[in-house]
Amino acid sequence: MSMTKTSKRKRRSALGIGVSTLVTILVVMLLATFSVLSLASARSDMHLSQMAAESSHDYYEADTWATRWYAELDARCVSQEELSASSRVSILKSVGYDASLDDIDGSVIVNQSFPAGNTRTLQVSIAIEDNGTTSILQWRVVAKLQTIAQ
Repeated sequence: MSMTKTSKRKRRSALGIGVSTLVTILVVMLLATFSVLSLASARSDMHLSQMAAESSHDYYEADTWATRWYAELDARCVSQEELSASSRVSILKSVGYDASLDDIDGSVIVNQSFPAGNTRTLQVSIAIEDNGTTSILQWRVVAKLQTIAQ
């Protein structure tokens, strides 16, 4: 009988260790799964942050070019304040500006686009009044149309 008691004790202790081992393995597996999910989430957040930083950089680079362009245009208009609107359009077109005469109020409208990365464009429209003063009509970012390769 002493053999039977000893073998029962061994079975009980082996069973007790088995359950705690299973629970430990389950906890370790859960922790490993959560750590992998956390790593994937962190990588995704990093990628999104890099894209946002690149997008901001592209916008502010385009904005800087547009501001310089506007300052140059404004300085040119101040020096030409005595010109008529049609003369101003001709001169601006001759030096490469996209200028046109507004049919409604007779002011000169100058349009320019600046690339803001691969997918966006900063579009700027400036109105030049008869006295040479300028005002911003449009300063906005628009998405570029993507053509689908066939």
